[in-house]
Amino acid sequence: MTPDTRDNLRKRISRAPTDPGVYRWKDKSGEIIYVGKAKNLRNRLRSYVLENAAKGQGPWKQSMYEQIVDFDVTITNTELEALILETNLIKEIRPKYNVLMKDDKNYVYVRITVNDPYPAVDVVRKMEFASDNLRSGPSERPAGRAGKTGGVRYFGPFLSRYETEKTLDMLHDFVGFRACRDSIDAMNRWMKDQEAPHPTESGKLRPCLDFQIHQCNGLCAGDLSVEEYRRRIDQVIEFFKGDYDPVINAGKERMMQLAADKKFERAGEIRDTLQMIEHMKERQLISDTSGDDTDVVGVAVLSGKAHVEILQKRLGKLTGEHHLSLMGKAESVADVLEQFLPQYYEGVADIPETVLVSEDFSDRETLETFLTDQHGKKVRVIVPERGKKSKLLELAEKNAQQKAMQAEASWEAEERNIQNALDELASNLDLATLPKRIEGYDISHTGGTETVGSMVVFVNGKPKNDQYRSFTIHSMQRGAIDDYRALKEVLARRLRHAAGGLKMEEKKWEENGITIGKARKNEQTIIEGIIERHPTELSQQPIDYHEFWVARCESDIIGMGCLHKHATGLLELKSIWINEEHRGGRLGQFLSRFILKSVKKGKVYVMIDPQLEQYYASVGFRHVLKAPPVLIEEMQSEKKKNPSIPDGIVLVYDTTQHKTDGSLATFPDLLVIDGGKGQLNAVHEVLQSFGLSIPVIGLAKREEEVFVPGKKDPVIFRTDSPAKFMLMRLRDEAHRFANRHRKKRAAKHAVQSQLDHVPGIGPDTKQELLKTFGSVDVIRRQDDAALKNILNEEQIHALRQVL
Repeated sequence: MTPDTRDNLRKRISRAPTDPGVYRWKDKSGEIIYVGKAKNLRNRLRSYVLENAAKGQGPWKQSMYEQIVDFDVTITNTELEALILETNLIKEIRPKYNVLMKDDKNYVYVRITVNDPYPAVDVVRKMEFASDNLRSGPSERPAGRAGKTGGVRYFGPFLSRYETEKTLDMLHDFVGFRACRDSIDAMNRWMKDQEAPHPTESGKLRPCLDFQIHQCNGLCAGDLSVEEYRRRIDQVIEFFKGDYDPVINAGKERMMQLAADKKFERAGEIRDTLQMIEHMKERQLISDTSGDDTDVVGVAVLSGKAHVEILQKRLGKLTGEHHLSLMGKAESVADVLEQFLPQYYEGVADIPETVLVSEDFSDRETLETFLTDQHGKKVRVIVPERGKKSKLLELAEKNAQQKAMQAEASWEAEERNIQNALDELASNLDLATLPKRIEGYDISHTGGTETVGSMVVFVNGKPKNDQYRSFTIHSMQRGAIDDYRALKEVLARRLRHAAGGLKMEEKKWEENGITIGKARKNEQTIIEGIIERHPTELSQQPIDYHEFWVARCESDIIGMGCLHKHATGLLELKSIWINEEHRGGRLGQFLSRFILKSVKKGKVYVMIDPQLEQYYASVGFRHVLKAPPVLIEEMQSEKKKNPSIPDGIVLVYDTTQHKTDGSLATFPDLLVIDGGKGQLNAVHEVLQSFGLSIPVIGLAKREEEVFVPGKKDPVIFRTDSPAKFMLMRLRDEAHRFANRHRKKRAAKHAVQSQLDHVPGIGPDTKQELLKTFGSVDVIRRQDDAALKNILNEEQIHALRQVL
């Protein structure tokens, strides 16, 4: 784990509970990689974040330490519950760094065959349900009542087979329940066919050796009736149901009597057994033999925020835990339950028989009806008042409260780290104010194709995903590689918004005595004269002053541009001109954008000299795959009139991609560029052209060096600097976002480039094909019969030729 992660975990662990329970370590993706138990959760967790915690550990353990970034805990009432829960969770989750058991040989159960006339009592490792199968889904139920499975009753689980068998030995001393197996089997067979001679009379049963040494109650000798045998078995059942006191009292009396008779060894054995029984009195909430399915919903409200802890018991074992932090402000636990439970169970497939909640709420009966319909069997929503269910609910609430405290501790630690990082950035970079809004930029391409840029935003040190933006680069031909040029375009397009947009720019021009407006009738002659004096720059087509905007300085026209509407309805921007005296101040770009603002929807085309490509790209124009025929004809006509005119290219401006973006109107406090001095200088030039003095830094990948304009050497941050970690996260996020946008465009164009070249298949048919089959690869694999539902034979033939 990084020093930053270790510090964050230490602060959170300092507020972890000191109760027994189970902890879970997680990696950066949130996956649980290790489950452990602890007598004191805080102390155990703290041992993992010591400075040299991984020192001396094996490579497997060291690998786990390196991946730890987060933790979660579940409180239990006892160490026993912690052990059982740990075992259940390891089997359920199968974490990477835990040792996984291959079977259930971890704790034992006492099994009593209650449906037999002469029940047998055994110690077993595994509960077997009806038909020797555990249910495979939430709707299947184990046979019999709680604790019974197919005529067999189980008690436990118990941690030690030795202690359990010693307890049964003591119970036999007091109750005399134990009989040899042969006598139990023989008597059960005889009870089914009582016309046969009694086994002891027929000679099939004889007193066994255990009877001779007082380890058998004499069933084999015919000394017990079925009623007496069942009475003794019932005493055993009552003991394992929790009625320990009669046995403990009898044991103490027996121990005292043996001590008085100076039989100290035997008295010591009874004393040890009584201590084992005291351990058994720890009632287990985590696991039992009921076979019940229950969700236990605990709610905690802290600082107005609701946290819900759902403990899932399946087949009587706690096998799952879900913690949810709810959005919005919570007024009360009842309100949380009423609003949360319907939303939660609407998307849950495994609905239990019982849902335990801490408070009643108005729609509880309605929720029961809803859950019953979903489950197909009766579901009850219960508010337990006493007993084991109430204790289990208390445990869920205790865990919800702990998760709420941990969330608050995590938030506080994160806030402290963020504040420290922002303070350090301001100090090391000599910023006038804290960089509350930081923007990161990156350029991504594949060998010069699909060149895109990304902008990611951190506000108060946290990602602001809804303000992320991606940019498709317009100023470069396909195959060209120029990250500096691409970066300039991205920053120019973004900073135009930050500078206040057209209104702010218009105000600045007005302050310099320059205004923009529609051409007047008396200005047509002046416009014609300008066009005539610049035959290689401006279109020589007939003009209509109604289509022109002009830039005026006092009464003089110092710039102009035309938005021409062709007979086909196509819009063309043309004849953009600025006089030499006012060139170089971006007036032409402002005039172009001012004209384009009048177009509310659709596309606008422009034919230009290739040397002006970047100029118009900064306005928002991009390349077209195929120029409209009317523009090609116009270009050829102009060429005939004036052969000296260079061959032009056609660009397009799409109004749908240039809507007002309010999130870009805010000035950033710091710009972070992915790259070194070259990228930094390119961005600095853009800032100067806008007259902006926004702080900007470059973060070089090789050594993670931070460069600032005007300084040869990088700014030094300490190794464990939270500020540097924040910059690296921002840079990585910008890189990820740019790559995602590039891959989406590449995938889209891959589809378009193949289907668009199939003759006779238009956009609607292409869309239907993709909607039906999903991808071009799937379409290619279809036989003709499948394609005939959409295409005719000629289209299928054309498709086969292309694909």
